[in-house]
Amino acid sequence: MDAKQKTLALLGSLDDVNLNAVAETTLYTCPAGMVCYVTHVVMRNGAGAGFDLDTIEAAFSWAGTPAADVIINAGRVLTDGTNYLIIGAKDNAVYGVAAETFKIDVQVAEGAAATCSIDVFGYLVPA
Repeated sequence: MDAKQKTLALLGSLDDVNLNAVAETTLYTCPAGMVCYVTHVVMRNGAGAGFDLDTIEAAFSWAGTPAADVIINAGRVLTDGTNYLIIGAKDNAVYGVAAETFKIDVQVAEGAAATCSIDVFGYLVPA
């Protein structure tokens, strides 16, 4: 049995996520036969020209629809490449099902070159 079914686990990680484009980026795909509960994400390893992330607004959701938000749209502040930001799931969050993708949806771009790594944490339950 996969440890992701027994404990809170790192489900996926993606480096160099572009925060200076209004776009969706897939961070994780729920495996076949499973239901996925994302509990939080970590934004880390910020990089860019004079990196100081303070303009971006982003949501995290399943299948890229606002109705499926896990983490609602809000400003995100990350002031240094050595800092990190932990963002928890909202109350009454939506879970993902097999083959659905969990994404960051940048709704307001940073305004200058900016990237970071994003780790997705949660657990899986058989469907």
